[in-house]
Amino acid sequence: MQFKNLFKSLPVLALALLLAALLALPAAAQGPGGDVSIQAVDFTTFLWNPPATSVARGDGAVLTRLDIQGAQQISGFTLAIGYDASIVAPDSVEPGDLLPGTRGVDYFMTVTSGGAALQCGGDSSFTVTVAYLNPAMTVNGSGSLLDITWRSDPDAAVNDVGNICLDGTTSLVVDNGGVPSVTPVPTVNATITIDPPSIFKFQIGLEGGQNSGLNIPAVPDDVLTQVTINGIYPCDGGGVDPLGFCTFNNATTSPPYSISVSRAGYLSATANFTDPGNSSSVWLLAGDLNNDNVINIFDIQLMASLLGSPVGPPPSETTLLQSADYTGPGNIPDGLINIQDLVLMAKNFGVSGPTDGSVPSGTFPF
Repeated sequence: MQFKNLFKSLPVLALALLLAALLALPAAAQGPGGDVSIQAVDFTTFLWNPPATSVARGDGAVLTRLDIQGAQQISGFTLAIGYDASIVAPDSVEPGDLLPGTRGVDYFMTVTSGGAALQCGGDSSFTVTVAYLNPAMTVNGSGSLLDITWRSDPDAAVNDVGNICLDGTTSLVVDNGGVPSVTPVPTVNATITIDPPSIFKFQIGLEGGQNSGLNIPAVPDDVLTQVTINGIYPCDGGGVDPLGFCTFNNATTSPPYSISVSRAGYLSATANFTDPGNSSSVWLLAGDLNNDNVINIFDIQLMASLLGSPVGPPPSETTLLQSADYTGPGNIPDGLINIQDLVLMAKNFGVSGPTDGSVPSGTFPF
C-alpha cells in the first residue's frame, strides 16, 4: 500500500530552530550560580489504547492512542512506531491530551515517515519527535502522548490482522538536559483487524423537489447541503453525492448516529438513527429564507419581495434567489419565484428548527 503522504516535514528554518532548542536545553537548565539543575525523568510504562481494535475494510478509519503512565519531568521524546503497510497505514498523527502547551509555540513536533521495518514488527515505520522549548514545561502524569488515526488498505482482506508497535530499541524519553530516562522505553504491540465494510447510507430530501445533491454556485455563498455526523464527521467524499445520498464508512464510530443537516432556505434538521439501514433518510422543510431557523413573517416578506423574479444561471445569481426557488410544476423547481414557492413556505409558517428530519409518508425514496 502506498503511504498516505499527509505528514509534512517542517521547513528548514523550523528544523534549525528545533536543533538550536535541543542544544540550548542544558544551558537553559542552569541555575543562577551556573549549576545544572536537571530534573529526574521517569515513567511507569507505555501502552496502546485500545490494545486490539478493528477497522472497516475498504478505506475505513480507526483511532488508537499511544498512552504513557506515571510520566515524570519528560522534556522530550522520540518514538519509533512500526506497522503492516499492506493492512493499515497512519492517516494522521496528532499530539495527545497529556502534552502541555501549544504545538509550535511551547514545543516542536515532527513526524518522519517512510521508515523501514523495526525490531518490534511490521514492514514500515514512522518516527515522532517532540522537544519542549521551555525547560520548565514538562510532561507529567498518565494519558495520551499521541493520537494516531489508521486507515485500512483497500486491498486488505476481511479478518487480516495488522500489527502496530512501539519499538523500544529505537525510542527514548529525555529530561530537560537531554539525558534519557533510567527506565528504557518498552516494546509494546497492538493489533488492528480488518472487518467487513461498515457503511451507513441515507438520503436527504428537500421539500418542494429540489435535489439535495445539487451544489449551486451563487453570490455571496454557494447553495449546498451540509452534513455532520456525531458532531465531527462529514459524508465520505466531503459531501452528499449527486443523488442526495450521504455515505459514511467508518468503523471508529458505531451506532447510534446523530445527523445534522442544513441548507440555505430550509430549516435545519437533527435526526438520530439507532439501527441505521440503507433506507434511512432526512427531510428538510422549505421556507427559512433568512436562515434564522424559524419560518415567520420575515421570510414571508422576503418571498413576497421576490415574486415574479427569474432565477438566473449560476454563478452570477444571488444566494437568496437560488434558495427561494423551492418548487414548480411536477415538484421540480422551475427557475421562477412564484406563488407556488410562497404557498409552500406559508404551509410551514411558525415551524422552527432543528426539526427531527421525519419524512412525510410516501415521499421516500425521493
